[in-house]
Amino acid sequence: MERIRGSGVVDKATVKEIVKEVQKTLISADVKIEQVFEISKNIEEKALSERLPTGISRKEHLLKVVYQEIAQLMGGDEARFELDPKKQNRIILVGVQGSGKTTQAAKLAKYLTKKGFKPGLVCADKFRPGALDQLQQLGKEVNVPVYGERDEKKPWDITKRGLEHFKDRNVVVIDSEGRHSLDKDLMDEIEHLERDIKPDYTLLVLDSTIGQQAETQARAFKERAGVNGIILTKLDGSAKGGGGISACAAAEAPVFFIGVGERISDLERFDPKAFVGRLMGFGDVKGLLQKFEEHVEKDEAEDMTKRMMAGKFTLLDVYQQLEQVKKMGPLSKVAEMLPGIGGAKLPKDMLNVQEEKLKKFKPILQSMTPYELENPKLSRARVERIAEGSGTKPEDVRALIQQYNQMRSGFKKLRKDRRFARMFRGMADEVS
Repeated sequence: MERIRGSGVVDKATVKEIVKEVQKTLISADVKIEQVFEISKNIEEKALSERLPTGISRKEHLLKVVYQEIAQLMGGDEARFELDPKKQNRIILVGVQGSGKTTQAAKLAKYLTKKGFKPGLVCADKFRPGALDQLQQLGKEVNVPVYGERDEKKPWDITKRGLEHFKDRNVVVIDSEGRHSLDKDLMDEIEHLERDIKPDYTLLVLDSTIGQQAETQARAFKERAGVNGIILTKLDGSAKGGGGISACAAAEAPVFFIGVGERISDLERFDPKAFVGRLMGFGDVKGLLQKFEEHVEKDEAEDMTKRMMAGKFTLLDVYQQLEQVKKMGPLSKVAEMLPGIGGAKLPKDMLNVQEEKLKKFKPILQSMTPYELENPKLSRARVERIAEGSGTKPEDVRALIQQYNQMRSGFKKLRKDRRFARMFRGMADEVS
């Protein structure tokens, strides 16, 4: 994308060069070669033959074509995942052993809790020793009740009693049995469970590191087990993630959720267009807003956004922001949602330095008086007192003040940039 943006003139030769780069990238991401050739052909044809809309340059058109084709490869529009809060919604998680079903069950319960639902967890896995213990431990972590039976051998009987036990909860997530391979016993048990339970969703948990093999599993579970959606895990560090997503799309099995980290909150709804937008550096403002809303009161978010855009925020605002960033997750995940940053491949060392700064700045801010937080023009004596109280050095305190002044100046400059001003005004409107 940077090559396209930096191109002076976009002609046939430029398009062919870009297509070659796209091919290399997709093949290295373990996407099937047939899909790579198809998308290459589409990009080349559309980029050169389609009539340009008024006011759109050939370069902008090429960016749009690449974005649309990659998004289509990943599934196109976001798949609909809808639950009725007025009834008991039943969700069965299936998959081979080792795919991470139990962990994803807890992550899904945590996600649904944040969306206002009251989930319960049922352990229907009698094949793997320790499955119930693991689910109970995870249930405590996400503050969601767990139902299981140690002596009963039939998963469908356990599940029926679990559904009755959770009759006052509007979502029940069922962790089913897994096997080492796609064996007949596994499929028979899932079919039996589905027939008895009649779930609203049967979600297949797939490890994205298996790449193109995801298509085989997706097709098999879809045909035998009635799978109508997928949770794709380990997308935070897998070179084969693109192959996993595109394989699911080829099997016509929509990806509903993606696991993007080890934290229990690292589960996201999968929106192909937003996902590709982040990869290509367009950002994901919608996703950032949703993440922001989960941790910040709406009135507070609106007020803070307006103060930041006006350049009137104080060190107290900085402290509150550090608290919110801590809740939202690692700085790298927040950064990739910002337009112009998501696809820029920021060096890990740079992000690590920022994370370390945040850790050091927090005790400094905690050591300041309310007056100092509101009026950060500090005398030498105040700087030394704050450094001593926070266990840091005077230069660390001065670095925080310098960073604050740079942030304040930066937001004032952004306010003069019409594009960013519109974006932040839109953020304030949507959050409010």
